[in-house]
Amino acid sequence: MRIRSWAVWALSAAALGISPGNAVAWSNQGHMVTGAIAHDDLAAANPALIATIVEMMTHHPDKARFERALAGYSGAARDRRLFEMMARWPDDARDGPYDHPGWHYWLRLIPSRTDPANVPPAMLGMTTGEAAEAYRLNLATVRDPYAPAADRAVSLCWLFHLAGDIQQPLHAGHLISGRFPLSDRAGTNDFVRPASGRDATTLHAYWDNVIGGDNENDANVEAVRIRLEQAWPRSALKELSGKADPEAFRTWADESYELARTVAYVNGSFEGATTAAAARPVPAEYAAARQSVGERRVALGGHRIADALRAALAN
Repeated sequence: MRIRSWAVWALSAAALGISPGNAVAWSNQGHMVTGAIAHDDLAAANPALIATIVEMMTHHPDKARFERALAGYSGAARDRRLFEMMARWPDDARDGPYDHPGWHYWLRLIPSRTDPANVPPAMLGMTTGEAAEAYRLNLATVRDPYAPAADRAVSLCWLFHLAGDIQQPLHAGHLISGRFPLSDRAGTNDFVRPASGRDATTLHAYWDNVIGGDNENDANVEAVRIRLEQAWPRSALKELSGKADPEAFRTWADESYELARTVAYVNGSFEGATTAAAARPVPAEYAAARQSVGERRVALGGHRIADALRAALAN
């Protein structure tokens, strides 16, 4: 009977769309900062890889989009801009032939401590999403010198994006509670207000926009890049091991899951409202923790993209 109940729960969750197919980890500006940090990491230690990547991207099937974004740039600034656009490209390409909604996350359930749902224990260890497998696939494609050049360029962008995406805590963990019995869909179904008097937003978007939104704001991207590189150089990020194989990716997901559990959901005691109208301002201490953790994870994502590029192309 217990197994049957679990199966019914799982089938119901799938039918009602438990997976957050429209979730985007980090805003456009956030992804662009990860790409910029990755560029500068390689420029300091492996500058030849930048030239390799620039050449590979000449074969990208969406090359015209990149050329428009690169107009007016030259030298190192152009290369950095290319990396920024590569990191966000899988979001820009949504609803097109290169869109893979399930690749953006690898989620595990976090049970509410204050509003518990009746969840079979075995469900808590299961994952939703394809990010781990997508990372393995795209890393292998970039590494394969016999793969079509266009496929390698597309996979290169996905490698950027996946290594950045998984650093966002709400792409590794989401809440299940009495209020959200089929999960809060990685925070896309619950609402908060960033501050008193501010418009409501989803919890997921609140974390995505930790350093800027999806609007075009190159000045903010540049300012944040400089600030985070100074605040979080490689030497200050003890999690960095230099490893970026598929097993390392799972470790990155484990880190984000733990941050989702302890910070985003405050050990299962924090959840937003079910409607925008009912949303409440987040506590000041929550806002400070989100800012600190979010900025650090963006910086970490940039350096991990650089490690992924080394793993894919150094040999």
